[in-house]
Amino acid sequence: MKTYINDPGTQTLIALNMTLIAQLVGVTLAVLLDPYIKKENRFRVFVIEVIIAFLLFEPQFSEDFGDIFYKNNLCFWLTFMTSISYVLRSITLYLFIRLSGNEWGKKFLYGLLAINAAICFTAFFKPWVFAFGEDGSWCRGPLGYVPFITCAILIIVLIIGAYTRYKGHRRAENFVPLIISVFVVVAVLMDLSMNFGPRVSFLNVAMTESTVFFYIWLHLQFVREHEDALKAEQRIRIMMSQIQPHFLFNALSTIQALTETDPDRASKVIEEFATYLRQNIHSLNQDSLISVKKEIEHTRVYSDIEQVRFPSIKIDYDIDDDDFMIPPLTIQPMVENAIRHGVRGNKHGWVAVNTYKDGAFHVISIRDNGTGFDVNEMLEATENGDHIGIRNVRDRIVNMTGGTFTMESVKGEGTSITIKIPE
Repeated sequence: MKTYINDPGTQTLIALNMTLIAQLVGVTLAVLLDPYIKKENRFRVFVIEVIIAFLLFEPQFSEDFGDIFYKNNLCFWLTFMTSISYVLRSITLYLFIRLSGNEWGKKFLYGLLAINAAICFTAFFKPWVFAFGEDGSWCRGPLGYVPFITCAILIIVLIIGAYTRYKGHRRAENFVPLIISVFVVVAVLMDLSMNFGPRVSFLNVAMTESTVFFYIWLHLQFVREHEDALKAEQRIRIMMSQIQPHFLFNALSTIQALTETDPDRASKVIEEFATYLRQNIHSLNQDSLISVKKEIEHTRVYSDIEQVRFPSIKIDYDIDDDDFMIPPLTIQPMVENAIRHGVRGNKHGWVAVNTYKDGAFHVISIRDNGTGFDVNEMLEATENGDHIGIRNVRDRIVNMTGGTFTMESVKGEGTSITIKIPE
């Protein structure tokens, strides 16, 4: 026994086994503790690990103790274990597909797995796939490559499915399924090209490593999805704050008054009010940029309603540049702030909205002759959680466009907001 342990080849095999076992145990613990892994995916990872552990140690067990346990029916047990191994490898790839979130072609894949299993188990009756002699010698049959073709189809589905689902994310880790697939294919080719039977095949090593890589990739995707869900929730909360309740109530009161004094105008304001609500609600689900034309249109609808209530307010639009994209609800909230906190009490209040090109920037200017304020106090209050509308617009301009948001104001004279969007 001491001589066996001191053999360099044996020591290398023990070290390799310990490494692979440690990785499987590590993935098991990580999956158990990972709050982002869904229950069904946690189960799939465990099944994959059990399969890989079986594929890893069964050949070593059979080689060392097969003569003892299988000696009465060696051919039967070798055929059984080989058939099971072929089937389990295809099931492992199928589970990888499900882990990637691909729900395409379930019936097709189930059928593919069933056909592969049926063909593999014909080895008990006919030497179509493989056959073992009474002395344990092995030979491949005319259908011997069917299990490999099955796995190749599953790998293609895995790559296409992962790419299709995550292609819009533009993240480097989305190449992990492709890397794993290439890793497995190379391992299979190495096993086929070498005329010796190692106790631990290249494919078993590749599948063990792939489980580790796939878990890391899976964790990253679920973290991204969780972050996206939080951002969506935050976006809805912020957008809802932009739909000012006082404006809704006042607009409805104005419409009610107009129905008695000017029904035709009341009808027009109702139409504009419905358009305003529709566009705001649409923005709740909008996580991408929109045309500045659309934002200007939304702002005009809002300002037309406000001018019914405050006819002394003048709102001018000078749109020289309208061929660029901005976050939704960017201009309208700033115009609303200008009216609500600035010019509403002025006898001759005005708000000017301008867009123009300035070198490599698209510029949006929103100016008013309102009461003005101390900008430093405003910015400090914004950082403390007040004025969420201004902070929301500023943050989205910076984060979504790489632009800038600057504000200038003089008490008693008015306020000027300048937004610059790079080309």
